[in-house]
Amino acid sequence: MNTCPACGTVADQRYTIADRFQSPLVIERCASCGMELLASAEQNPNELYGEDYYTGRAEYSYRDERERVRFDRHVWNARLKEIGRFVAPPADFLDVGCAFGGFVECAGEFGYKARGLDVSEFAVRDGRARGLDLIRGELKPGVLPDSSVDVLTMIEVLEHLPDPVAAFQAMRDLVRPGGLVVIQTANFLGRQARRAGESYHYYLPGHLYYYSTHNLRLLLERFGFSRIKFFRPVEFGLLAKLKKSRGDFRKLSDYRRWWPTARYHWLSHLAWRDFAYTSSMVCYARRNRY
Repeated sequence: MNTCPACGTVADQRYTIADRFQSPLVIERCASCGMELLASAEQNPNELYGEDYYTGRAEYSYRDERERVRFDRHVWNARLKEIGRFVAPPADFLDVGCAFGGFVECAGEFGYKARGLDVSEFAVRDGRARGLDLIRGELKPGVLPDSSVDVLTMIEVLEHLPDPVAAFQAMRDLVRPGGLVVIQTANFLGRQARRAGESYHYYLPGHLYYYSTHNLRLLLERFGFSRIKFFRPVEFGLLAKLKKSRGDFRKLSDYRRWWPTARYHWLSHLAWRDFAYTSSMVCYARRNRY
């Protein structure tokens, strides 16, 4: 059994998921704050996030963003407009888990001094070849100079990080007082996750920790962040998501998929405090000035 990084309580076994992957996933849960974690969380990122992962040839894979950049840009640009309401360019911008750097490139075009950080040598090398300022490394103290970032984003990345405490320490060190952190991950207090149980699609080999509005707030406050705001499902509107989805369309009838996408988006607004109908969330938090 492991210790919960959010509150220090010993976690108990909750699920053994044996029917979806070659190796079973043993999921533990903290009875105090609800943090869930993969019991065997020690993984080699060089093996997990190699070329096969990024090109869709691994058992557990990433959708290769390079094939749909012009569609993904709708969401990236919509997000940057919202971020700009909190911290306007020019400002120092760091995208953690940047992959090939598509979001970094958009942030640079938007006027930010944009850099990216990723553990994958394959992805970072590709992005650098296109002239992007990408750094290979993990989010941990010392990865970059202290107080060198005004905006730090982690989009579907936090759940991959093997040491949440080191990650939040690094965020505290990196982000200047008054700076902004943007985190997107799944909310395991959401009705969607609770109803699905062990069948929830977010249980994956590379997802090591599973968060909620409650325990994410605990960690952010513990490491010097406040003015915490949760958006359900995301901080931008539906239109950008619909435009992005067209990257997967192959025939005219695929536009029927817009209805479930729109329905999910609208249902996600049924949220109050830690209750949410779905499990999509984005969190904005500001670094304390003291």
